[in-house]
Amino acid sequence: MQSRLFRHTMKWLMVMTFLAAAVGCEKLTEDKPGATKKDASQQQEDTKQNAEASQPQPQTQTQAPSPSQLASAPQFKPQPEPQQTGALQDIRNLSSLIPAGKELSLLSNGQKAIAHGDLNKDGIDDLAIIVEDPKESMTERDLILYFGNATGAYEQSIYAKEAILCKDCGGVYGDPLDDLSINNNTVLVSFHGGSSERWYSKYRFQYRDRDWVLIGYTGGSYHTMDVYLGEEEDINLLTGDFVLKKSDKNDPAGKLIQTEKGKRPKRKLVKLSEFKGKIYDETVIERLEADKGNRDITPSPDRQFVFFTKEKNETHFLWNIDEAQPKEIIGIASRVGHAIWSPNSKWLLVDSGTSPIRTGQLVDPASGKIILEVSYIGAGQISFSPDNSRLLYARGSEELPSVKDHYVDGGRISIIVLDLRTGKEQIVKQGTETVDYHFPKWKDDGQISYTKITNSVAHGELVQTDTQETMKLDE
Repeated sequence: MQSRLFRHTMKWLMVMTFLAAAVGCEKLTEDKPGATKKDASQQQEDTKQNAEASQPQPQTQTQAPSPSQLASAPQFKPQPEPQQTGALQDIRNLSSLIPAGKELSLLSNGQKAIAHGDLNKDGIDDLAIIVEDPKESMTERDLILYFGNATGAYEQSIYAKEAILCKDCGGVYGDPLDDLSINNNTVLVSFHGGSSERWYSKYRFQYRDRDWVLIGYTGGSYHTMDVYLGEEEDINLLTGDFVLKKSDKNDPAGKLIQTEKGKRPKRKLVKLSEFKGKIYDETVIERLEADKGNRDITPSPDRQFVFFTKEKNETHFLWNIDEAQPKEIIGIASRVGHAIWSPNSKWLLVDSGTSPIRTGQLVDPASGKIILEVSYIGAGQISFSPDNSRLLYARGSEELPSVKDHYVDGGRISIIVLDLRTGKEQIVKQGTETVDYHFPKWKDDGQISYTKITNSVAHGELVQTDTQETMKLDE
């Protein structure tokens, strides 16, 4: 009996041992995926820490408002994103930040339009994204900026509607959206478009005085078939400092080199909330060019003013781009040939007439009033000195005899400099009975070049010989 009981007990012990071993194996099998996830999570965290260590540390400024102090949309709390390391960002955890009916835009290179970086100088990663309506290719796209906080949450700072050019706005080039980035606590948006004649533009926005404003602009153009037709302007809109570059004709590749550097008058800063893919001057010029009844469209060098003529009734206007409407200039002579701006945009010279003898009217853009009027020879042959203080031109005097009187009109031609500070003219090269001085140009503030024309008569015909000369002006 005991022997049978012993065998029965041993049998059950063996069954229980087998079952326990089986359960243990199953538990180990279930634990393996969990261990794998833990390893991947740890690896992602290590990657994040390495990326953070490789990023330059921003300077923390306590005066910048924290995200919690800003009025914003309801707070979202997605999982913290890994720092940008050059690879395309994984935005699966940011889907809650994309408005309903919108989707994340793509850059022209196919990457997603998203950028990370510190925007408000609090040392915390912020976010910029571009979104669009997938059903509307021609609709301008929207730029959304978020401030991040220490908990990993994002708070919307601004939703700038139609701030990004549409997919078809690049012309033959295609989608103009080149890049979106965050650096130096600013957002930089870059566009590119055109066909054989290409253009590009970059706009830099910064958070200042609790609002987003455009603080910098770089715009340029070039020709794909002619490397020498390249030009670029870079301007700091906060200070007015600018650099102008043009293609170097001495360089086989037409490399852009600095040709001018200076300071322009400060302008009213454009708010990001009002930005529609282009700065005001571009928008104004496009509107004027779209109206086929306008001509003589000429922006000032600082892009603050645009001169144009309405052809229907021959009226002339100046448009200050910070104002809603242009202002008419009263008293401009008929048939404008050229609108010539002084280098500092302080003066506008309107050249007009229907013959070689021209009328030039000096206009003050700020008031729209004509300041003085001069006459000279040659359409557009009048220019401002580099320092904006003088005008240079040639004028004939029919009261004095010339050997060419029986052949052409104009009399003796002399070169004149007009001082804009005093309004007085000075003849710097006096024409004679046999010699005319024509086509003057500024070489610098104290030196000019011109053409010396020697006249004579042989066998009943007028003979003219040209010589190029330069001269220094008296101070």
